[in-house]
Amino acid sequence: MAGTELSSLNVLEEKINKAAEMIAALRREKNEVEQTNKELKGKIESLYISNEELISQLEALKTQQEKQTDFETKREEIKNKIEEMLVKLEGLDL
Repeated sequence: MAGTELSSLNVLEEKINKAAEMIAALRREKNEVEQTNKELKGKIESLYISNEELISQLEALKTQQEKQTDFETKREEIKNKIEEMLVKLEGLDL
């Protein structure tokens, strides 16, 4: 019976060792997942900041484009007025 008890004790010891190894592996895996999660959160934050910067730049470019369009419209109006005045001057026969 002592052999059976010793055998049972050996089986129990093996199970405890395997459980301890499994716990250690799970802890390592948990730490790796936490580290990866931390890195991914940092990347997400960086992308969020970059996105905000790009939105700001896009708004500035839209404003600049609107100003350019207004400038070109006014320029065209001035050009047309000058052409009208030149036509009137030519008609005066000075």
